[in-house]
Amino acid sequence: MRKALKCLSLLIAITMVFSLAACGSTNGGETGPTDSSAVQGTGGAKAPVTLSFTHMFPTEDTEGNSIAFHKALEKFKSENPNVTINEEPLSHDNYETKVRTLAAGNELPDIFIVKGSMTSMFIQNKLINPVDDVINSDPEWKEAFLQGAFDDFVVDGKSYGIPFQMLNTHLIYYNKQLLNDAGITAFPTTWTEFLEAINKLKAKGLTPISLGNKGNWVAESCILSTLGDRYTGTDWFRSIKEKKGAKFTDPEFISALRALQELAKMGAFNTDLNSIDNMQQKTAYYNGKAAMFMEGNWAVSNVINDAPKEIQDNTELALLPAVDGGKGDAMANSAGAAWAYNVNSSLTGDKLATAYKVLKAVTDADYATISVESNAFPASNPKTIDKSKLAPLSIKYLDLSAKIKPVPIYDAQLSADLIQVMNTGLQQLLIDSITPEDLAKKIQAEYEK
Repeated sequence: MRKALKCLSLLIAITMVFSLAACGSTNGGETGPTDSSAVQGTGGAKAPVTLSFTHMFPTEDTEGNSIAFHKALEKFKSENPNVTINEEPLSHDNYETKVRTLAAGNELPDIFIVKGSMTSMFIQNKLINPVDDVINSDPEWKEAFLQGAFDDFVVDGKSYGIPFQMLNTHLIYYNKQLLNDAGITAFPTTWTEFLEAINKLKAKGLTPISLGNKGNWVAESCILSTLGDRYTGTDWFRSIKEKKGAKFTDPEFISALRALQELAKMGAFNTDLNSIDNMQQKTAYYNGKAAMFMEGNWAVSNVINDAPKEIQDNTELALLPAVDGGKGDAMANSAGAAWAYNVNSSLTGDKLATAYKVLKAVTDADYATISVESNAFPASNPKTIDKSKLAPLSIKYLDLSAKIKPVPIYDAQLSADLIQVMNTGLQQLLIDSITPEDLAKKIQAEYEK
């Protein structure tokens, strides 16, 4: 991913961000019976096919992935009048809850989205099949994917999801005018400077960082996944993932938890942080009442489409600064696809082939063009790009992303049960109802099950 995002200028940025088109897993797997002509969209008249599709892209959502998804899906529908798609669009937080419930009751729709941390559970319950065969059967589709796009969904050498995005889940969106008014002329480069900046912003009557953790994932995915790496380094996470000796009770991970809690204790966040969601956290920023918020690159398009022009013009991007004694790289950032499409393992025949045809339409190179021009960041190379459609904030992101060192996203790589313990525990940590040490013990206990 880092190679795909290297740039020295806008032209190089746009060219290089999509220059690596190598599928992350091509080992082959049992995808199930498909009609390759249906997947490819060739052949004569087709019999009617009806599919159910639950996703997290409400039509009113101004996030780039949602805009691109609906444009691509409407194009597919117009070109395939024999296909009826019964959609159930949900917000991100509601979707994650709903898909778990549907999976538990073996009531998944025909097409849905899987989170990296859910993959093993879905496989164990025989809810999904590998997608390698269908991807490998279509070289044009396969070769469009960016290197590493499938990594979050690979189990035992097989891929169990078709990615549609490449994320950096941690970015600090900050209002440079508000920082400047508080005497902060440059974004902090050390943790001490960062804490000093927070105190200066508080003194101006501002909320330093607007945080909406109601869905209990923002604190982990958009902050701790990167803050944790600042302290532990990436080798620690690899040891955790591969069960080679690292523990969540190790001092460096506890230090990351403590640093997050200390931010809350010093008033860096709004007091209702567990009562508002990630969409609501941006409201205070748009209103000029908060100087910063932390979210992934998907929020670039939210700011472009929703923020007042004055806020847009003053918005800059940064990463959490280095921490004293930390083992991680100062430019490390939690990154990956995180979510991917798959189909119900019970599908066969025309329904299965058509479902994959739908997924090609919302992940291939043509989709990538729509995505980029919607100020989103797809998992595939676009065929063409109208650079005039890119907003200034997208250009700023591309410039920053060229310098980023990708590291794992906790909730894309770790088990769903462990992430649930971690995320609910972080809600407690942020309101000072559990100590970093006790939360680390709870996470470790789940890890050892």
